[in-house]
Amino acid sequence: MSSEIPLYVSNPEQWLDQTVKGPDLVCLVIFRGSWCKYDKHYLRKLGQHHKSVMKKENVKIIAWTSEGADGAKKADEEWGLTKNFGYDMVIGDDSNALAKWLIEDEILPNLVIKTKEEVNLQDTVPEGSHPNGIVMAGQAWWAHHGLIAFEWESKCEEPDFGGPNRPDPVFVWEQVLKRKHALEHGNAIMPLHRDNIKMCTSDAEVDSSSCSML
Repeated sequence: MSSEIPLYVSNPEQWLDQTVKGPDLVCLVIFRGSWCKYDKHYLRKLGQHHKSVMKKENVKIIAWTSEGADGAKKADEEWGLTKNFGYDMVIGDDSNALAKWLIEDEILPNLVIKTKEEVNLQDTVPEGSHPNGIVMAGQAWWAHHGLIAFEWESKCEEPDFGGPNRPDPVFVWEQVLKRKHALEHGNAIMPLHRDNIKMCTSDAEVDSSSCSML
């Protein structure tokens, strides 16, 4: 018997609308897959900041991957995202329906989808996964019940094709709160330009990190 198709697959527009309209703050972080050491490091780094700071503001945090449901489950279980870091959901869909909607609706218009060959990951990505391409890293925040507060997409350029480099969680959180407070006071301040975002998760940072972040 086939399982019910999740709404974020069958109707991503409706799912997103329902998801962001309720809470004061929602973060959707897009990761490449359970095979990516940069994602492992970054999602736990973001989760650590969530545990220590962000969850006090009742943030809803969701991680999504184009690796599919099995890849999402593997990442969640092996990295402890919901159990140890307070992620509300870790979900996956290899049809890329949600990612395509984020591009189409211009929430993340520069989100990159590439085949594993195009980003030189054919020896890293599990055989048979990502049949519709790898959705590269991205992040979007909504504040004040559904208004965009922060947007970022990996540029996916040579030589590393978007492997390292993610938005620094501390910096992002400061920008999100600034935008949220402005919206609460009727200020139409726009989100920070993507080129002015402080980054983290370099090769050196990932390779030298030996802590479990638990």
